[in-house]
Amino acid sequence: MKNINAFLAIGALTLSVAALLYLVDAHQNFRNIYWALGISLTLLITHVTNMAIYFKVAGDKPYKWFK
Repeated sequence: MKNINAFLAIGALTLSVAALLYLVDAHQNFRNIYWALGISLTLLITHVTNMAIYFKVAGDKPYKWFK
C-alpha cells in the first residue's frame, strides 16, 4: 500500500511539472540553449524529488535484499 501512495504522489508531482513546462511553451523553445538548460535542470530536480518522495513514503524495505 505504501508503494501505491508513493506512486500517486510521484505521479501528481510529475504531472504538475509537465503541465507547467507545457504552459511555459518549453516544448517549442527546447532548441534555445538557455531553455534547454532550464528544462534539463527542472527535469533533474523533478527526478531527484520523485526519488526522495518514494523513499520517504515507501521506505527502503523493497530494496533490502540482504538481511
